[in-house]
Amino acid sequence: MAKTRPTHNAGLGEKYLDESKRLINKDGSFNLKRTGNPFQARSLYQWLTAISWPTFLGLMLLLYIFVNALFACGYLVIGIEQLSGVNQQTPRFWSAFYFSAQTLTTVGYGAMAPVGAWASMLAALEAFSGLTGFALVTGLLYGRFSKPSAKFLFSNNALIAPYKDGQSLQCRLVNVRSNIMMEVEANVLLSTLDKENGHRQYYNLNLETNFIQFFPLNWTLVHPLTEDSPLNKCSLESLENLDAEILIRVKGYDDTFGQTVHVRHSYKYNEIIHGARFQKVYESDAEGNTLLALNKIHDYELLD
Repeated sequence: MAKTRPTHNAGLGEKYLDESKRLINKDGSFNLKRTGNPFQARSLYQWLTAISWPTFLGLMLLLYIFVNALFACGYLVIGIEQLSGVNQQTPRFWSAFYFSAQTLTTVGYGAMAPVGAWASMLAALEAFSGLTGFALVTGLLYGRFSKPSAKFLFSNNALIAPYKDGQSLQCRLVNVRSNIMMEVEANVLLSTLDKENGHRQYYNLNLETNFIQFFPLNWTLVHPLTEDSPLNKCSLESLENLDAEILIRVKGYDDTFGQTVHVRHSYKYNEIIHGARFQKVYESDAEGNTLLALNKIHDYELLD
């Protein structure tokens, strides 16, 4: 490795007792698990707005079924005879469950209604629970839809590719969505680990271009392997011995959300291909339109 002074601490720690899997996971999250705290420090709202859509919708469905089943049990305890219009051919629990669903959602078809004092009190409590519950779910849905996020696709591998009269470290990214991204900026760090003392250091990797005004096509990040580069004359074996990891942070202005979004990615030493070159991912059709093939963002060819 070239004698390059390490940069300031990147906030990921400098002391490691042994080799870690990676600092930044492939989905952009940090490889970190908090222990020693009996309570979850993360707020429930933050967790519900961060989980995937199938998980969120599944939880809402389970909560809806659970609340209705709970109130249905309450009506059974009070007595199903305190509900008028109950179909005698329907099992008692399901009659109470359907009445609970109508009360919770304030649908009120009119076929069933509470006639006793206790049933009316329980129905009033359920109606209040439905109003507040659906208001909270509406806020969660709005929070999920309005939360700014970026959908960038990075190439599976980083390459050591020819660059002018020398070589360079290259990786490629593209905006998967059709929204407008502007003023996009990228920062790249090299993380190395001294396995003897467990000390991790970080080096800035200067890019040929770290800022672009518009981001309609793909963008290839290029770090020239000059004499000042910490990757100069590094072999795959030396990168493995250093447990090298390329850390990438990209931020840009999203015209849809009207806010700045951030994306993180990383490449471990075994994800760096030496002696390769990315293949072209866009071309023009007969009408002069530019065609961008997102499925070719990972394609590269090996060089002699």
